[in-house]
Parts: sequence; C-alpha cells; structure tokens
Amino acid sequence: MRVMTFVRRSGIAIGVLATVLGGPGIAIAQPSDDAGGPPLAAAPNFLENLSVFFGPDGSKQPQDLGINANMGVRAAANLGIPLVERAKLGAQIGAAFNYSTNAVHVLDQVEGTDHRTQTFLTAGVFQRVNPRFNWGLAYDALFEHYYDDFRLGQLRGQVGFGVTASNEIGTWFTRGVQGDSGLMGATGVRLDPVNQTNVYHRHTWANFAQTTAWVGMANGHQNVVWVFPDNSRDRHVLVYGAQLHMPLSDRFAVTGSANLVQPASTGTVDAYLGISFFPGRSALRAAHNVYTPLAAVANNPEMAVDLRR
Repeated sequence: MRVMTFVRRSGIAIGVLATVLGGPGIAIAQPSDDAGGPPLAAAPNFLENLSVFFGPDGSKQPQDLGINANMGVRAAANLGIPLVERAKLGAQIGAAFNYSTNAVHVLDQVEGTDHRTQTFLTAGVFQRVNPRFNWGLAYDALFEHYYDDFRLGQLRGQVGFGVTASNEIGTWFTRGVQGDSGLMGATGVRLDPVNQTNVYHRHTWANFAQTTAWVGMANGHQNVVWVFPDNSRDRHVLVYGAQLHMPLSDRFAVTGSANLVQPASTGTVDAYLGISFFPGRSALRAAHNVYTPLAAVANNPEMAVDLRR
C-alpha cells in the first residue's frame, strides 16, 4: 500500500489530523497556506486505521419511558480497510458495548429492571475523493437488553465539503430501517430509530484538535411518561449537538460526542467522553489516512430511539 508523504511550507509543518470518533466522523484537511490543502495519505497497515475507545456514557431517550435515564461505560473499536485503492474507496467495520445502570430510582420500582446492555455494530463504505470532499454510508445495528430484548437498525449517511483548509461543512442523517416490539411489564411497546437530518460545521485548530457542531430536525417522537396516560407526539423537532477530538499524543486522543433532540423533557439527552487509543500511532494523522473510518461506531448520540405503547 502506497504512503504519500507530507512536505513543509513557509517553515510550518503540514501535519495530519485525526478523524473524530463518536459522531459523524467526516475529517478535513489541516490548516495550510495552500488553498488546495495537503494530499491524503494512504495507510501502510491495518493498525494505522484502527482505534479503540473507552469512557463513560450517559443516555436518556423516549425509550426510557419518561421515568429513567442510564449512566455507565462504553468500549468500542473501529477499523477501516481498502476496497478499491485506485478509487480511494474504503470499508469500515466496528463494534461497541455499553453497560449502564439506572440513573433514576423509578423503573426498578415499577418493573424491576435496574440495568441495560447495548451492543452496537456499524458496517459501511466511504470515500475520501480528495482533501475537500468525503462521503460515507453505513448500517448501524443495535442489540439491546433492557426491560425486554430489542433489535434495531438504521442507515446513517454523511457528506462533507472543505470550504477552507481548516473548515468543513456538510450534512449527516439517519433513517430507521428496522424497529422491534416487546413488553414493558405486561404492556406491549414498539421501539424505532428516530429519523434526523443535520448540517454541521467542523473546525480544525492549530493544536490539531477538531470541534464539530450541528443543528437539524428530527421527524418527531412520542411523549410517553409511563406512569401517565398521555400518548401525544411532537413532530419535526429541533436537534443539535457537538463533537470533540483532541489528540494528546500520536497514540491517544480525548474524544466525545453529545446529541440532543428537543424538547429535552421528552426527547433525548445523549453524551459520551473518553480516551481513544490508536495502536498504529495515527492519532495525529488519521484525518489524512485514506482508509481511516469515516463514521464513528454507532452509539446513542448517533442512534436515538423512540417508543410507542
């Protein structure tokens, strides 16, 4: 596999940046006095395109019945591989496991559940056409053990454009393709991924950190509070969120993401923050490795779940 090198201009090293883990994951070129930005570098081995994450995770969604929230820990791994090198077309596969306990002392009193486990799988294709344009499409699967067992699926897509060497704008979206039915106690419930579309802006700072903010709309969600009879629905609700990738060295970076679907009382409040480990010493240059995964492994900020009863 060919490795493209980076040059120096005006005494300033043209470094490389890391892909943001845990979120839309579209990376841009590092700040440069060249309007075209530095060339993309091909990764020399699989370790160059592998990241491993561990950290705390918190989530409150409509599936929590209006009477619970979840706090716990998350472990994830994400790997990118080449599919068609001439076209810079890559594939990614990742997995994550969340273990959470109840953050509100109600659900365990009502139904008996005191914890939740989630296994996320993400598989997709992506292409870094050049330093200014990226696209990707992934399928996210969720296997959840909560007050019942559920299997859910969604499509997640993203397109990004580098408007300058240090600023990118784009869009990311989710579309539910698989819901599941189960029981909460003796009552039937239906869980479905929430469809949403967001536009984002990502900025790359001089210290190689990347910050991303987005805003958009979701198609809506139920307003179920389990201990009350109301089954109303909010439609076309506001979504906003943010993402952080801050390299600490060539092996480690602080990464995290948060996504909020309004209104907060019945929508979602999802966030995680932790340490990502790059065994290929690519934390600083992952943004210019052609086959670094474009999307983070799915988590609650990327996969909001609605509930109907």
